[in-house]
Order: sequence, then structure tokens, then C-alpha cells
Amino acid sequence: MTAALPAGIAAQQAQLQANVAMAALKASAKADQQIAALLQASIDNVPVSSVRGSNVNTSA
Repeated sequence: MTAALPAGIAAQQAQLQANVAMAALKASAKADQQIAALLQASIDNVPVSSVRGSNVNTSA
């Protein structure tokens, strides 16, 4: 037989789970932003040439 947790402890446990989930979402969003910044930096550092983009649709 499992005893139910007191309401206060259950609420704290739920809040902790929510905090952990939020931290994971924030970490994922930060990683996404870093990847986007890295890709943008890569694009910005491509040497300019007359054939740049002639074989690739860069507006897609």
C-alpha cells in the first residue's frame, strides 16, 4: 500500500519537475541560438566571388 504524499511535498515535487523541464528547454534554446550563430558566421566568412551562389539557391 502506497501512502499519498502530503500536499505541500507533492507541490514542491511538481515545482521541481517544472523547473527541471524549464532548464532543459532553456538549454536547448541556447544551443539552437549558438548553432544559428555559428551557421551565420560561416555564411559571413565565405569569400566573395562571382560564382558564389550560382549552383546553390541561397534564398531557399
